[in-house]
Amino acid sequence: MAGDDRQIICTLDSVRKQYASQSFPVLNGISLSIAEGEIIGIRGENGSGKSTLLSVTGGLIRPDSGAVRYAEGVKGCIGYVPQDMSLYQDLTGFENLKFWGIAGGMPARAIRTRSEWLLKQTGLLEKGKLRVRTYSGGMKRRLHLATALMYTPRLLLLDEPTVGADDASAGMILELIRRVRNHGCSVVIISHRFGELESIADRILTLKDGSLREMP
Repeated sequence: MAGDDRQIICTLDSVRKQYASQSFPVLNGISLSIAEGEIIGIRGENGSGKSTLLSVTGGLIRPDSGAVRYAEGVKGCIGYVPQDMSLYQDLTGFENLKFWGIAGGMPARAIRTRSEWLLKQTGLLEKGKLRVRTYSGGMKRRLHLATALMYTPRLLLLDEPTVGADDASAGMILELIRRVRNHGCSVVIISHRFGELESIADRILTLKDGSLREMP
C-alpha cells in the first residue's frame, strides 16, 4: 500500500460535473489524492459516473467546478485505456504500438525496444507481425493496454481493462499493471470482474450518488 511519505501526483479538489441531460450531478464535489505507485480501484453501478471520473482525472473533460492538479511532469505522462478499444484492426500488433510511439514523439530505436518489451510482457511477441483483426478478444485487450504504456506513463487510467478477456489474458493484464506500479506508475482502475480489485488495489472506492466512499 502507498505510504504517507509518497509524493501525491494528482489531486481532485471538490470536483463537480453535471450533464445537460441529467437532473443531478454525476460527480458531486469529489476530492481524491493519488499517490505515486498507488493502485486505486473504483466500483459503481452502470451510469454512476465512473468513466466520467477517469476522464476528468485525465484532463479529457473539464469539471464544472473544482480543480484537478498534477505534480510537475505528470500532466504530459498520462495513459488512458477506455473500455471501447481503439486499435487499428488492419495494422499488426507491432504497427499499433509503433503508431502510438510516433504519436508520443519517441525515437525509432526506443519505439522498437519498448514495443518488443511490451509484446513480450503481454505474451504477444510471436503474434506481433499479425494483423490485429486476427487476434482473439483477450489478445486485443492485452495489446490495448500495451498501447497506453508505450511512452511510460506516470498515471495510468484503466476503464474495465479486462472486460471480455479470458482468465489467462486477464491475469497477464493484472501482472503488467503490477509491474508498472512497481516502477512508480500510479493506477486508477475500474472493474466489475469478481475479485479483481481485491487482488490488485491498495484501496477500493465506490462511486455512488456523485460521491466516493472507501470500502472498509
